[in-house]
Amino acid sequence: MYLTTFSLIQCSYFFLFLFSIIVLFDILIRFKSPFKLKTFFILFVLSILVGSFNLFIRTEPDQYVLINMTCAMIVGTSMVQIFTNLYFIQHRKIANIYTIAAYTVYIFLIFYVEIVGYETVFPKSSMINSLGDQFAKSVNLPKYIDFFLELDFILFNLFCLYYIFNILFKFSYKNIYFKKIQVWTFCFFMVIFTQIILIILSFIFKFPNEFNTYIRIVFVLALLLIILYRPSFINKNGSKISFGFLFKSDSFETKINEIDFDFHFYNNMYYKNQTANLLEFSNIMGVNKDSLLNHIYFKYSMGFDDLINKNRIEYFIEIMKQPENKNFTIDALGKEAGFSSRQNLYKPFKKFHGGNPSDLLYALGD
Repeated sequence: MYLTTFSLIQCSYFFLFLFSIIVLFDILIRFKSPFKLKTFFILFVLSILVGSFNLFIRTEPDQYVLINMTCAMIVGTSMVQIFTNLYFIQHRKIANIYTIAAYTVYIFLIFYVEIVGYETVFPKSSMINSLGDQFAKSVNLPKYIDFFLELDFILFNLFCLYYIFNILFKFSYKNIYFKKIQVWTFCFFMVIFTQIILIILSFIFKFPNEFNTYIRIVFVLALLLIILYRPSFINKNGSKISFGFLFKSDSFETKINEIDFDFHFYNNMYYKNQTANLLEFSNIMGVNKDSLLNHIYFKYSMGFDDLINKNRIEYFIEIMKQPENKNFTIDALGKEAGFSSRQNLYKPFKKFHGGNPSDLLYALGD
């Protein structure tokens, strides 16, 4: 069967729609905190989901131009907020002002369309392959609204260029913790940067509409893949770590000695101490507790308490399997592993092993 260019584009939009659903559920399930950052991730993917579905089902004339324009705005503002919260906390107020202003402009645009009439604002809205070309050819807006829409596009790109510049030239590559997120960061920003370059080139060389559309589809797919394969610590620790702080060359005045850490934590089995806590262990290590916490997050992708409990559970299982301990109760073995009570044992056991200690005891008895 002969596949036309339009059919291929529609199939691509449908694939983006399905893939967006997968990424959306991944964020809903795996992303834990903070809620604000999770919200912007959801808005980002949800806007792509709605936009790609509308571009798949569009009719002639296209009745979804305004929705798609709004989705594009939400994608842009969400992207700015995501990286502001991850890297540039000091610019959060500016990013919030930009986001509120962008939403205000588009809300005003929606009311304007309702008052004036859809056909008046979009008199030529038909089957045009590219949303950007559709906007350029089909929109009939007052100059002051046009100005604010163009200003929104310019501000978004300025944010992106500023962030790209800082990632490329201001943050340190020598910091070992930066390697955990380096690939993810560069992929994200280079997709944005490449898109900006191609937009500029398309204005100069007048690329065909189909080519522009394929490029946009590839870029959106790349962004979804990057979000899907984000570093695992972002899902858990976004509220506790200021990533931008960690990437500065002078962030870690006190380096964590791996040998000392392994000696105190593993060889001396610090995790068996029932009163184990971050402050006490940082004093044992002779380092700042924030530096120690950051080290644990980036090396183990979990907090200090989880690292303690994980090792206690592993030790608990190990001693439970030993024949000489078969007459000991679960409570006794739990206290030997560092748990102060049976109740404090069960939740970590289910989290890091599954089931409960009684199930394991029954299985070992067989």
